[in-house]
Amino acid sequence: MEQKLLFFDIDGTLITEGAGVLPESTREAIRLAQDSGHLLFVNTGRTRTSLPQKITELGFDGYVCGCGTQIFLKEEELLHARLTNNLCCQVVKTVREYGIPALYEAADAVYFDYQIPDKENQAKKIEDIFGIRGKDIEEIFQDEQKVYDKLLLILKSTGKSKELKGYLSQYFECIDRGNFMYEVIQKGYSKATGIHFLCEYMGKTLEDCYSFGDSENDRAMLEAVPNSIAMGNAQESIKNTCAYVTEDVENHGIYKAMKHFGLI
Repeated sequence: MEQKLLFFDIDGTLITEGAGVLPESTREAIRLAQDSGHLLFVNTGRTRTSLPQKITELGFDGYVCGCGTQIFLKEEELLHARLTNNLCCQVVKTVREYGIPALYEAADAVYFDYQIPDKENQAKKIEDIFGIRGKDIEEIFQDEQKVYDKLLLILKSTGKSKELKGYLSQYFECIDRGNFMYEVIQKGYSKATGIHFLCEYMGKTLEDCYSFGDSENDRAMLEAVPNSIAMGNAQESIKNTCAYVTEDVENHGIYKAMKHFGLI
């Protein structure tokens, strides 16, 4: 088989949600696919600093991070779409006015606004998920060189949340991740734009690409390529989008899908 480009979501795709278990069959499938000459990329909403060590140790050929806003081939940075410090500060001030806890994700750090009461301890929960300690968003105000790339916040069904979402939608796309969690990404960027960028850079076509995912923030990359694979644990709306539905993460879904398509 000619060289293909494979793109993988992390949570719910390469590893299980919550516990973050990486099946040994997934590790083996990645090794076999690379041995066959294919190039494998993580395609994630996480920024580079939030990538789990168990993922980076697998030796991927590159990373599409922050929903397409930062792209690496090996360790070479090919793209980094940066917001201005002025816009970053403006957004923080506005979110602060609404009193809604948010995670501000940068390439090298994650920030919290500790001036906002976190009654439901969301910051601690998010820190546990990412496995890193958050920094104080005040650093963005104090250093004009510092910016973040995207946001993650809880927007419950209230008038205030609707207003804030409307404000953010001027500059960002707000992706509903379920349970009132929204991933707020720069307009014009997505997991799909990351695939398009690498296709052009590598001289490949979309027919040469395979994408693996399970949730709404994977929709763009799954709809972008004809060879789209939904995990067995994926949302039904995502399964209906894809060309093929494999097994759950823990039931060797990645390995079985690669076998099905003759990638290994």
